[in-house]
Amino acid sequence: MPALFPSCSSFFRSLQGFFVAGFLGIVLAGSTALASESPVLDMLLRMQTASQSLNYFGTLVYLHDEQVQTMKVVHRADHNGEFERLINLNGVAREIVRKNNVVICYMPDSKEVMVGKQQFQGNVLAQLAENDFERLQKYYAFSFENVERVAGKAAQRILIKPKDSFRYGYRLWVDNSHANLLKSDLLSEQGKVLEQAMFADITYVDVIPDTMLEPESTSDNFTWFEHDREQNDSMFIESRWIVGALPQGFEVTSRFHHLMPNAVTPAEHWIISDGLASISIYIEKIPELAALPEAFEGSSPMGATNAFGVLLKDHQITVIGEVPAETVEKLANSISLNLGADK
Repeated sequence: MPALFPSCSSFFRSLQGFFVAGFLGIVLAGSTALASESPVLDMLLRMQTASQSLNYFGTLVYLHDEQVQTMKVVHRADHNGEFERLINLNGVAREIVRKNNVVICYMPDSKEVMVGKQQFQGNVLAQLAENDFERLQKYYAFSFENVERVAGKAAQRILIKPKDSFRYGYRLWVDNSHANLLKSDLLSEQGKVLEQAMFADITYVDVIPDTMLEPESTSDNFTWFEHDREQNDSMFIESRWIVGALPQGFEVTSRFHHLMPNAVTPAEHWIISDGLASISIYIEKIPELAALPEAFEGSSPMGATNAFGVLLKDHQITVIGEVPAETVEKLANSISLNLGADK
């Protein structure tokens, strides 16, 4: 299955629930004029500013697939950008240091370090128009709920409820004092919590020293691997493939080449988003179909993430995202080759 780093992706994914803050901030970037008309929008805009400007450290708990993962988090934002350090406190030892979009994952058990660029799927949404909040309201209902305590701080609870079955919902807890996201639930079509990330404790500070961002792992005798995900500078390469059934509200936001793990030829990587939910489509050429023991067909649920694979004209097509199974299946089965395109 597609992954940034096979041994690091699940650990790094622990913060994906919190990336909804980044998605919202990019989508809402041009919506300041609407803030006075919507208290919910005003808080979401403040949350975006906080996510890019606060210095803090704390303990984050991530619940998924009946498992509990605990990690130490350090975050710094200054004139050089954003810096983050995550240390897994239970299970397999993992440590990640992020410097803006450069991600370094330390794996002491295998004595390896993986380095790559993480292009967050929300980044491409910066090109959207000023009425994006109004557009999102066509597919999601935004509302305030109760004020509750999270990590010892009063937090406003916000519900983001989908208006159809093609996307999940979200429940956010935003720090009333600092506007920082303290807790995030990913909700199924029935409102069941699929994943949850929350701070057990958090401390805001004026300055994060460099020492707090330095890795604990001694990597002098580790093997370093560098992996550049994008094989084409263009975010919209030409393609011979067609997606025939985009769910309402979803758009193709980028399409580029992506070198898969252990692959020689890069695959096409499409990113589809409605402004909150993001879906990846991977189209990979199979040199010899009969020699491929790991061909993927049908559905594969992985907690909140659903994947669906099809084999079409000596290509492996994989659709994956934190959306309902119905959505990825519909997309995968609608993909076809444009027979009129140049070969």
